[in-house]
This record gives sequence, C-alpha cells and structure tokens, in this order.
Amino acid sequence: MRPFNAKNLLIPWALAALAAAAAPGAARAQLPTWVIDSTAGPVLRQLWRESVAARAERVACLGGTIGPDTVWITAAAPVATTADSLGAGAEASLAQCAPPRWIGTVHTHIRSTDDSEPVARFSPGDRAVMSAWVERWGRKGAFCLLHSPKAAHCEVYPAGVPPREIPAPARE
Repeated sequence: MRPFNAKNLLIPWALAALAAAAAPGAARAQLPTWVIDSTAGPVLRQLWRESVAARAERVACLGGTIGPDTVWITAAAPVATTADSLGAGAEASLAQCAPPRWIGTVHTHIRSTDDSEPVARFSPGDRAVMSAWVERWGRKGAFCLLHSPKAAHCEVYPAGVPPREIPAPARE
C-alpha cells in the first residue's frame, strides 16, 4: 500500500483543519492520518463524476483498517442505491457496508437545489446514519463525504469506541 499522494489520488483530507477549529486541544490528540490505497482512489473519483453528472448524491462502502492513529482505505465499492441529503433512506448502505469487509461509508454532497455549492460537512441526517451504522455493527466506523473533485471531510465516529468482534455468518 502506498501512502496518500495528492497528485495521484482524489482527496486531500481536510479533517485536520476542521476538527482543530472546533476543539483545538482535543482534536489534535484524536486526529488520524487517512491513507488512500491506489485501488480505492479510482472508485472514489468515479463516484464523484457520476454524482456530478446526475446532480444527485452517491454512496459507497469503504474497506480498510481503523488504527489508533491511521485510517487505511484499501477498497471502495458503490452501493446499489441513490442517496439524497433531503431524505435518503440509509438501509441499503447500512446493509451492504457491513463489517468485517467494510469499515464505513463515503458519500457525495451534491445539492439538487439551485445552489451549486456542495456542503463540506456532515449534515444532521448524515450523523444519524453514522450513528445507525455504529449501533447496528457495534463498532466505530470511518465516514467520509466528498464535496469537490479534490476534497473530502472524514471522521472516525465515534472516537474512542473499541471494535466489537462480528461473528462470521453461520454456514447452512
């Protein structure tokens, strides 16, 4: 796995500046480094292109590892549904983006209104979906939103929750 390289990949993660502004002392102690593997980058770029073309949000599962100080994103796969920040049903992403294969989700923030500027932060609805993912799977997750071709906001949510082992499905 190669470390994040802004020239080769889509997303220079802007989390540090956003979190530091919100809680300067605590944020610095909790911010992980985000490393995007070369296999996940093209999927994220395609997700953004499709979202812009449709003027609608898109969702993908994120695969990888959440470490104590680094989040490695090694895979991404689109969810077979559309998203809409004004009333998206999250069931498809909650069901399809399950551990152990997936560690969270990424979605685009494209406004379907006449305001062409995307929002660069999680909405209250986004946070509800993040909470539902954590509640369902009993572990913290990695969540990102793409808000431009080269920028994203990502968080490990909630910080400080140890992962719970998810048993493999029983074979019948």
